[in-house]
Amino acid sequence: MKEKVRWAFIIEKDEFVRLSLKKILNKYGFKVEEIDNILQLEKRKKDIKEGVIVADLEIGEIEQQLPLLKKWNERLILMSPSITDEVVQRLKELGIEKLIKKPVEPNILKKIIKEISFPGFEIKG
Repeated sequence: MKEKVRWAFIIEKDEFVRLSLKKILNKYGFKVEEIDNILQLEKRKKDIKEGVIVADLEIGEIEQQLPLLKKWNERLILMSPSITDEVVQRLKELGIEKLIKKPVEPNILKKIIKEISFPGFEIKG
């Protein structure tokens, strides 16, 4: 039986961070695709259902794309270099639950990913 591909989508402007995340997510068993913005995911609904989105988005982008983000909230991990209590509270009010501080610690990312349901898929690494 052919093994299912589990996708990880990265939205990140910094090339070094993108490369680091790609390496980490590949190690965990994901096929990784870098994308420029959240709107590109509209055509990938099926892949998102069984994948994960790791994104660094500004609060303005989050508010602008909120309906889309809420739809995929279970699979969305938001990254930010400055996580304050105020930011966490604001994001929770918007319905964003999974938040990770940059620079991303691989073990923390793995822990958050393990909280997401991936039937029949074991996180490697």
